[in-house]
Formats: sequence, structure tokens, C-alpha cells
Amino acid sequence: MASVEPHLWSLLSEIEPTRTQKAGAVRSQNHLRDLLNSGQMANRIKASYLSGSYARDTAIRPLDDVDIIFVIDPSFWTRGLAALFSRPDPEAVLKTFAGAIRYRYPVSSAYGQRRSVRLELFHLDIDCVPAIEESPGSDFIWIPDRDADDWIKSSPKRHSAQAVAANQLNGGRLKPLIKLLKYWNGNLPSTANVRSFMIETLAVTLFKKRPCASLEQGLVMFFDFLASFEGQGSALSWSSRYDISAGLLGGMTVPDLAGTGTNVAARVNPAKVSKLLEHAARSRDRMVEAQKAVSQDTAVGRVARALRASG
Repeated sequence: MASVEPHLWSLLSEIEPTRTQKAGAVRSQNHLRDLLNSGQMANRIKASYLSGSYARDTAIRPLDDVDIIFVIDPSFWTRGLAALFSRPDPEAVLKTFAGAIRYRYPVSSAYGQRRSVRLELFHLDIDCVPAIEESPGSDFIWIPDRDADDWIKSSPKRHSAQAVAANQLNGGRLKPLIKLLKYWNGNLPSTANVRSFMIETLAVTLFKKRPCASLEQGLVMFFDFLASFEGQGSALSWSSRYDISAGLLGGMTVPDLAGTGTNVAARVNPAKVSKLLEHAARSRDRMVEAQKAVSQDTAVGRVARALRASG
């Protein structure tokens, strides 16, 4: 039987962000942080650090989005006793950041989103997320949510730590594997495509409990795990669901690895969950067929079909 492992590593080189993209991201995010650490904002911002797939080294080409957490002093948005007993108005904080960014980038677009302010540069979008520490030195933060008119608990630092630990457990293969899975997810139709963070959370959850020995094996395991929820049989035995659940009526539950108690898949409707699982089953079958192929070209072709997620 032919091995497709070399092909998968070759594919990674094609979907990895380019050196130019990485260098541009470094310059732009550092420049923005320097600019916001000036004027009145310098006193309001206590610290800043990177978040998201860029920070976790799981982003794929094109590298067009970077997330930055800005830890703020909430007292600048509240007065009197309110500062001791409540967090400031999320909308007010987001508007302050939007105004400060527009002032510093007068020819670029900056606008508020649900939980951040996005700065659109010609080569990169930067999402600026104001945050309040749960307590001094805590890994947990509170981030504003316009829709909920409240602050939502999160922990990007814990997400990164979980990803690093799981990657080490898998011999450095997990981050490359996540990039392949994001490539697969990106090729899914809009009826099945989900947020890349959900794919990454699923992968870290699965492989920190059940490590893989190769990228090839990891793809089969991931697809088979999802397919097993769809009732389309399993190529492998799954004695545990790792607190993940999925069903047509109930949608999907993917617990946040940071321990916030939130469901990463909460906003994915049941119909999309069903389509995602169907595509996973189809890709699983193609990967299994690739493993059985005698010809290297045949095996590579079947893997390509599995990751393109075509019908």
C-alpha cells in the first residue's frame, strides 16, 4: 500500500502563510500596539498580547487576520462606586477603541464588531479585543459582547497552552494536522463550513486524549470521529466522546478547552452540523481508500479529493 505522508507534508508547504505574509503581520501588529500605547490610551491599556490562530501558529494561507487582546483598566470607563461593583458598558469601551484607532489610522477603515474593533489594512485585518482581567495575574479575561450587552469570559492564554501541550503529546504533528483540517473546512460548501476555531477545538480535544502517529492517521481519526456521530459507521473504535455531542435536533456541543463552560459550537445550526458530519464521513471513506491504494498516484488523488471535500 502507498503512503501519502510525504504528499501531506508537501501540501502543508503550499497552505502555510508565506514569509512575506508573516513579516507583514509582525510589522503591522507591533506598529498598532505601539500607536495605541500613546496618548490617553496609554493609561487605559495595561497590557496587550496576541491571540487567535496566528498566535497559536495554526493559521493557513492567506494570513489576513490577526487578533490582539488589550487588557484595560476599567476604571477609566466607570465612575464612583460603580467601578468597584460592575464592569463598564461594553458598547462604550468598543467605541473608545474604535475612535482611538480611527484617529491613528485616518486613511484606513476601522469599525466595531460583536466583540472587537476591526482595523482593515491593505494586506491585513487586525481585530482589537479590549479585555478586563478576572483578577490580577489570572489567565481568565472578560471581553465585551455587543449582542449580549455584557462581558463574556474567555482565556486565550489557556487556549494556547492547551494547543502547545497537545502538539507536544503528538510529536509536533498536531499543529500541521490542524492546518490540514482548516484547509479541508475551508473547502467545504457554506452549508457545512464552520468557524476554524471550532475545528481546532475539536482536534485539540480529540488528540490530547488519543494521539496520532502520522498526519495520515490523524486525518482518518478526525474524520471518523465526526462521522461516528452521523451514524455512518466507524473505521475505528470510539469508547469515549470526550464530552462532545452532536445530533440533528440538538446541534453540536464542543466544550471550550479554557474551562469557561461555554459551547464553541453553540451558534452552529443543526442543519449545518449534519452537513459537516456528512462531509467528514465522505472524506474518511476517501482517506481509507487512499490507504488501500497500490499506486502512489491513485493514493494521492484520493487524498486530494478527501481534502477538497467535493461531492
